[in-house]
Amino acid sequence: MKSKKWLILLILLLAVVQVAFFVMQYMQRNLDNSDAFSGATPLALKRKVPDGLSLIVDGKVKQEYVFSSDSFWLLAKARIRTPLVSPGGEILGAYIYTGVPALYFLEGIVPQKSAEDVFDRPLDMVVIFTSASGRKVCFSYGELNTIDDSLPVTLAYHREALLPTKKDPETYTLNKLPGNIAGLSLICPREPDMSRYLDNVERMTLAVLPTPDHLLPVLSKNKECISASVECIENNDKRPAFFAELLREEIPYWVRIGHGKGLKGQRPSTASGYPLGAFLRSNFPGCTEKDFFIFVGCDGYRGIFSGREIFLTAAGKSFYLLDTLDGGPMKEGIMVGAVSDFFIDRCVWGLSHVVRVEQPAF
Repeated sequence: MKSKKWLILLILLLAVVQVAFFVMQYMQRNLDNSDAFSGATPLALKRKVPDGLSLIVDGKVKQEYVFSSDSFWLLAKARIRTPLVSPGGEILGAYIYTGVPALYFLEGIVPQKSAEDVFDRPLDMVVIFTSASGRKVCFSYGELNTIDDSLPVTLAYHREALLPTKKDPETYTLNKLPGNIAGLSLICPREPDMSRYLDNVERMTLAVLPTPDHLLPVLSKNKECISASVECIENNDKRPAFFAELLREEIPYWVRIGHGKGLKGQRPSTASGYPLGAFLRSNFPGCTEKDFFIFVGCDGYRGIFSGREIFLTAAGKSFYLLDTLDGGPMKEGIMVGAVSDFFIDRCVWGLSHVVRVEQPAF
């Protein structure tokens, strides 16, 4: 009888130890996650990551990556307030999204270069998101990864309506989307409408755009060159760029930070040149926000921008073709200046060619 009591006590003790171990693991997991969230808010941490999430990253990568709900647990989260406007211009309400910025995934992805590819680094690439229904939206790599951390393109797993504080929530009817989201939704809070929003995202693919390589400089690392002119390429036709009708602007306060080598100088720079959007409208009549533009330096270095980013966002208004820096001319010739980017890696110096890729289909 006594041995039976001891057995029962032992079983109870083991059960208590197991429960305590589980609780400690759960608390440690939350603590580890909290430590990993650089800049995340407590409200973002309150939103539980749902089970069953899955994101595949493929294309021109060294290996295929699969991210699950556990991956989303470990990645830093963002909580973003944004209005939603339909592509037709109707305001659908104001909402709060919680999720993981796309740039956090891209920072751990290694692109793969094949023998026939001329690209040298991810800024030559595009990123395609695909939904369960097969719908696709496309971004330049740079507009996802070199921007500042405010309002990033985000893979969200939670949505809630943003309600006014001085009105009865039960009678407020201006938020027109029902309830939460299922799966992953791609949100683009910098943009004026929801044209590139995407529900039920399943896949993120790295790719390169078709380019007329026979008309472009060959990529040559560490090449020193000067571009004396800029040529525009469209449908395999090449013609000189013109600047005559463009108005010059000055950028008085530009803090330049390179992704690889850090800060450029001890003081903010002053630069001047031509607004990029105005240059493209003048040199590519009929170009639209659905196009992509590839800027190529005399050393073959390439950077890609989307038309939506250039023509429709606030950041696009701060993109320039610059020809002076800190009181003197650019020594390599005109430079693409993505002044609002956090990193200057899309600033193609010695610009020699601009290629319009018209509404690419994927």
